[in-house]
Amino acid sequence: MPRRIVIASPKSGRDLDDLALKIVKSFQPELLMELRAFDIERFFECELETITGVKIDYRTLPTGIHGYTDSGTMESVISAELMEDETQLFFTRSTMSHETAHALIHVPEFRRKKAILTSVHNAEHGIALRMHRESDVRIYQNPEWQAWRFAGALLMPRPALEEAIRRGNGLRDLSRLFNVNPAFIETRLRALKITL
Repeated sequence: MPRRIVIASPKSGRDLDDLALKIVKSFQPELLMELRAFDIERFFECELETITGVKIDYRTLPTGIHGYTDSGTMESVISAELMEDETQLFFTRSTMSHETAHALIHVPEFRRKKAILTSVHNAEHGIALRMHRESDVRIYQNPEWQAWRFAGALLMPRPALEEAIRRGNGLRDLSRLFNVNPAFIETRLRALKITL
């Protein structure tokens, strides 16, 4: 069965990169000069709720679900099992960054859309947002693509990534430097059209 999603407002890769860089500059600007990993754990647990109103939690989730963000309940949840698995540190960081994107970008947008629909239809109770087959949604309107692009930009800001490469770091070095999986580095490099 194809996955169904809500269409998000269009965002370019540059829009998402700029938003992530703004956060890095506000909360951990030294990352850009010292080439360190963004402290997503601290940001997710200590800053995100203050900025967005989205509550953070860790719970046992169904198999294959590593995290989710719900605009209705205003919560972002990460799998407790994933958090406890030390071998999954890099994947956990990317998952936190992905859910951070949903909390920052999609929760306010989807809540606003839902409020407008409820008002227009004069409904007592909220109306559900229209779902679309993911394959029918343009990539720049796909909230999942947007969240992954933002996650890459938050964990690997372009200026820091370019400087790390300029200093001669290869794929494995970049993976250790930014605390992300090599495949995530490769995806980020492709998105930025950078070759090693």
